[in-house]
Amino acid sequence: MKHFLLIIVFLSFSLFTEAQTTKYYNHLVFRETPYSKTEGRIQLTEDESKKTNHFKLSYDKSNRLILIEYLYKNNLIDLNRSGLLDGKRALASKTKIEYIGNEEVRTFFNVEDESTTNEMRVFKEVYSYNKKEKRVSLKFYDKNDKPINNSWNIFEYTWKHVNNNSVLETRKDVNGVNVTMRPYYKFHSVLYKFNDKGLLLSMNNVDKRLKLINDETGIAIDKAAYDKNNNLINFKFLNAENKPTIGSFMGTAGGFATYDDNGNCLKYAKVGLDGNYKVDKRNNIAYSKYKFDSIGNLIERSNYDINNKILKSRGVTNVKYIYDKDNPEQLLKTELYHTLPNKTVQDSILKNLNNQIGKEKLTEDFNQLLETLKEHPSQFEFIDKVSYEKFVKMQRNKLKDSMTVMEFYQITSPIVASLGCLHTRIVDTRFFRTPYKYWLPLIVWFENKKMYATNNSVENIEMNPGSEILEINGISSNEILKILKSTISADAFNQNFYRGDLNVNFLYYYHSYFGFEPEYKIRFKPYNSEKIITTSFLIDEPAPNYKVEINNKPRLGIEINKENKTAIIKIKNFSYFSRGRQNIDFFKEIIDTYMKKIKDENISKVAFDLRGNRGGNPECTKHILSYIIGKKINFYENNDFNTVKPKITNNISNANIYMLTDGRCASATTQMLAVIKYNQLATIVGEETGGTYSTHPGRGVKSLKNTKLALQIGTERESTNVPLLPLNKGIIPDKNINLKLFDIINGDDPLLNYILKE
Repeated sequence: MKHFLLIIVFLSFSLFTEAQTTKYYNHLVFRETPYSKTEGRIQLTEDESKKTNHFKLSYDKSNRLILIEYLYKNNLIDLNRSGLLDGKRALASKTKIEYIGNEEVRTFFNVEDESTTNEMRVFKEVYSYNKKEKRVSLKFYDKNDKPINNSWNIFEYTWKHVNNNSVLETRKDVNGVNVTMRPYYKFHSVLYKFNDKGLLLSMNNVDKRLKLINDETGIAIDKAAYDKNNNLINFKFLNAENKPTIGSFMGTAGGFATYDDNGNCLKYAKVGLDGNYKVDKRNNIAYSKYKFDSIGNLIERSNYDINNKILKSRGVTNVKYIYDKDNPEQLLKTELYHTLPNKTVQDSILKNLNNQIGKEKLTEDFNQLLETLKEHPSQFEFIDKVSYEKFVKMQRNKLKDSMTVMEFYQITSPIVASLGCLHTRIVDTRFFRTPYKYWLPLIVWFENKKMYATNNSVENIEMNPGSEILEINGISSNEILKILKSTISADAFNQNFYRGDLNVNFLYYYHSYFGFEPEYKIRFKPYNSEKIITTSFLIDEPAPNYKVEINNKPRLGIEINKENKTAIIKIKNFSYFSRGRQNIDFFKEIIDTYMKKIKDENISKVAFDLRGNRGGNPECTKHILSYIIGKKINFYENNDFNTVKPKITNNISNANIYMLTDGRCASATTQMLAVIKYNQLATIVGEETGGTYSTHPGRGVKSLKNTKLALQIGTERESTNVPLLPLNKGIIPDKNINLKLFDIINGDDPLLNYILKE
């Protein structure tokens, strides 16, 4: 009977520890302290995990982590091939976790699934938990269960919970002597601060009263930042006065890392107080670069100085790792290179972008452009013929014996823009085919004729959101703004449209006019600082992902705030036409579902967020109007298809309706807003629009023969039935609210705030 009971107990324990949930990740979140949970970053599906190196995390039915494996397919592999900045420091290829009473016990196994030490040279880790199921200590043991120091001379970690997001850590060796967090990192009592997701925000060297104190190198805070994938992208050192400083075992002001889409660390750099490279005093390396193959194996690494020159380390310039092609988990050999690599050949993309075209062909394209512009029905509405012809002659005289497409664009784009017609445009489509890595690493915001960065620049951590951009490649931001405005086609030269479109399309306008360079030198002032910094960005760095995020924003979306009974409908553009998967029928069906949802949930306020919407198909705008009108209205001045009739089903004309606008609203968008304004169908909130009630819809025409610059020309005028509105102004909002730089930096939206409070 006793034997039978033991079998039952054993089976119960086995069932309890059997994995109930399994998750797969490319990498693990970086851990600076073993207090932090082991968590994955960049999750994979099970099918995706079969094609790449990955961490497999298994959980029991209580959602406790019980197994961590680093695998290719179903084979354990060495952790080192995952590269830098993974939370793998205290793991092995396989880490088994058991829960016994108030303890968590971790043991480790190598690629042969044999018992081994982890990367900190311990056989067993034992965590203790308090009654609130929070970690309070960690101890290390050898294979004979004897206490042992890890590779940092630590036997025991002790954690005191200061609040929900802060933990005070102290450490002792096997002799009971207090030790620093690492032999070379002289923080003693460390207050770790975390965000609500458990990501480490900062390490703080403190005294018994939790007051910041500098370590022997002069730093007190190590502050971290992450991207949306939880990749550690930079860290900064601050002193006890919370000011940036040089210190730590690195002798730098911090550092940064860049990653590919799979979370592989491609570059790890150290920086000075200006955010530019500074050598690590331990090894004289400014930064290291890494390459990975398609399944995530580290295949090459090399080190560089502050001048981007490759360094020799112990006589080696770079290291390559060669894997078996048929069996990628098998490392065949490591190759050491003792000579500097051959000089990089000229970049083929930059070379092709700067090909020269002869004057005869340029003249042919120039004349073709002028003939095309003659097709505009109101060519001289906003510029008189004499001034236009004088301007054309001046620009023609700038043609040289040979020029690049960029130089030709510089001459011709101001001619096209001089017509003051939004839909008459010249476009260098090469920009959209040029890889992201060649683009400036900036998202910018223009305010009061100044240029600001609204994104963190990974390559210079001092260029934070709100940094004022003073110069790019020796040209002042004020001059850049002036030049680019001259190339933008805008109805009636609307100043709001220039600013609104540049705030979205700056990179297109900049690179079309100034081209692409192998290096961009930028002078800037960090946000709320008068310090002027000059920094450089090289095109051989990993391409930033920010533009992908902008381009991939959904075209349609709805958010319901039930507490305020408010619906926010976001419409990126009205470019839904008869063809394509997302065509006009698709648009109408989506809007129909939104209207039904609003009715079903008894929503009393509806805001259409049209900011950034340059227009598209008027059929889209008429469909929206049909839901917010109570009686039929006339849309165009003179058109057989003039009348818009109200929808009977799910009509929301009795709701409080708002339209959110900015300077980029134009074309079909502003025609709809003009009708709304004239008929008082909704409250318009935001900025004066960039378009007017009247426009010349565009049609594509033949590209220029030799430069291949694309052309669009305005057609017959289309005006809405709003006789009292001025032609030379945008639609004026009923409530003027401007989005400011301060709002963007703080993630605030004063327009939506106004709607929610109304």
